[in-house]
Amino acid sequence: MSVVKFIELSAQSPQSYEDAIKQAVETASNTLRNIQSVWVKEFEAVVENDKVTQYRVNVKLSFLLEGTGAA
Repeated sequence: MSVVKFIELSAQSPQSYEDAIKQAVETASNTLRNIQSVWVKEFEAVVENDKVTQYRVNVKLSFLLEGTGAA
């Protein structure tokens, strides 16, 4: 039996949406193990002086709980 848990995170990057997603996963992996997937729920951009300065994403991460088998 496998048990997967989901958490929601927000991340941002001055580079790109892709970098913001990578930052969310890399930061979460500092405290979570067995990350299985990332689902991008929302995209947002911060605009200052008519220019995009930050790319933000809201993501849902899934990870396998230890001791519950393989997904």
